[in-house]
Amino acid sequence: MKVAVHITHEALYKIGGIGEVLNGLCTAEAYQGFFERTLLYGPLFEYIGSATTRLGKDGVVYYSSKDHYDTGRFHELFRSILEKYQIDIVYGKRRLASELNPQKSATVDVLLIDVTRMKKEIVDLQKYLFWERFGIPSDRYENDWDYEQYFRLAIPYFELISTLFSRASKIYHFSHEYMGVPSLLFLEFSPDFISGKHIRIFYAHEIAPVRRIVENHPGHDITFYNLLLRAKEKGKNLEDLFGSQMDWYRTALVKATARFDRIFAVGDWVAEEYKFLLGREVDERKIKIVYNGLPLDHITLEEKEDSRQKIEYCLNSKGCSRVDLIFSHTCRLVKSKGIWRDLILLSMLDPLLRRDNLTGVYILLASQLPQGRPPELIEAMVREYGWPFNHRVGWPDLVGYEVEIYRLIEKFNARSKAIRAIFINQYGLSKRKCGQDFPADITTRDLKVASDVELGLSIYEPFGISHIEVLPYGGLSVLSTSCGVYFLLKETFTGDIRPYFAVDFISPASYLPDDLLMGLTSEKREMLEELSIGKEIEQIYTLIPKTPQERFIIFEKVQNYVKKLDWESVVRNYFLPALKET
Repeated sequence: MKVAVHITHEALYKIGGIGEVLNGLCTAEAYQGFFERTLLYGPLFEYIGSATTRLGKDGVVYYSSKDHYDTGRFHELFRSILEKYQIDIVYGKRRLASELNPQKSATVDVLLIDVTRMKKEIVDLQKYLFWERFGIPSDRYENDWDYEQYFRLAIPYFELISTLFSRASKIYHFSHEYMGVPSLLFLEFSPDFISGKHIRIFYAHEIAPVRRIVENHPGHDITFYNLLLRAKEKGKNLEDLFGSQMDWYRTALVKATARFDRIFAVGDWVAEEYKFLLGREVDERKIKIVYNGLPLDHITLEEKEDSRQKIEYCLNSKGCSRVDLIFSHTCRLVKSKGIWRDLILLSMLDPLLRRDNLTGVYILLASQLPQGRPPELIEAMVREYGWPFNHRVGWPDLVGYEVEIYRLIEKFNARSKAIRAIFINQYGLSKRKCGQDFPADITTRDLKVASDVELGLSIYEPFGISHIEVLPYGGLSVLSTSCGVYFLLKETFTGDIRPYFAVDFISPASYLPDDLLMGLTSEKREMLEELSIGKEIEQIYTLIPKTPQERFIIFEKVQNYVKKLDWESVVRNYFLPALKET
């Protein structure tokens, strides 16, 4: 029996990209044909509701130790581990399904561990052994609970997995980002580790210290990737250029993954970033590019038009009586998404639309709060000042980075003639989440289906699933070459259609010497960004479908290609081949 164990903070709830990846992988038939069992392993963050609801609305709880809830003989199974480490367990199953294609589903095991009361003497001993074997000084990071909880989660990991899957012939252990690294390292202390039964994979959805550098340096991707490419030629690594990154536990954990059997990088840049960080410490043959995929469902042009009418209904109620083009950007509201670049591009498109007597609406669906605004507060905001089309600073409306983004949008709207920008600071689109001006059956999917253009000019984007979710419905994806998905798109669309355009912000600055790149200010970077976009704006405008007939042509042509972007295709062509080489 082959078993997959995925260690992640999204074992229970889909919060971001990792949850989307798990949904895509686990619901693919090719994945299900390879693995007999799948377990999601992670921390139990909180006790909400009753014992039977601890795994959410799509979960079934078999055992919850703190609640003394047991549907079988699970207490006997886990009792010695519970007593040894003083932990609590919630164990059961969850159903995973794609939001865009709910017909594709999977049922997986879930094991959540409450490590808040773990015996201190055991934790201290394991930290010493951890430092002795792997050189990771846990005492340097122990004030950060994020490190502490994933370290503690690792201590009982092998015993728990061995208890649940004693008959497994092979167990594939996936550490999604840094979270599972301690657990996979601790496998080396188990007596049967060298038997070949355990395969360890670091699933690199990003390279944490690289994200930190790119987001915080004023030159962003322009500085970083140009220096990376030069350093590769000179044999230098990341810390030679940017200094030690070992103040952060995530760097230490990512570096330790050189010991694993495989490194799955979700994009070409991630693979290069990993090599840039580790230098000669890693065997590059271990690094495999394993792209993410798209959850695909079949729709008709009539369904596309229906989604468009739902979006236009919302817009009409707010004074947008005519909408020729719909631009969208759906994302987590973080600096890496490069939203200011959207507004630069839109400001250059505005006179082109005006010239052709066209109008457009840009919808930014993004929240800094993953949980979004609670429904009980939405009605008052809608009634008082027309949220989410209008905003006020302060909770429950604009907070943190949202304030800065709204200021940029206000400035854009004050100047724009043909395009109006709308900022919906909510996590998802629905009448319940967005208020009475929205149709009862509207969803985020409707925005993806209806959009003519999805923007994704990110400064750091290891892959970028959301950037290409418009493609199956005939939309155009406009992204940056800093996005990992760009490389998959180049492989996929080799025929008579190219439903994407990638703006290259990196190579136009390749002539700058190292010191100017390293000292690049935000003002000079913005000038370079404007030049890069301005050079391509006419071509981007040409690719945008502007009439129903153009949308029909693109929709028909793209159907021959998008299956290559489906999770099923990605699992067969990238994930499984990389796995079978272990």
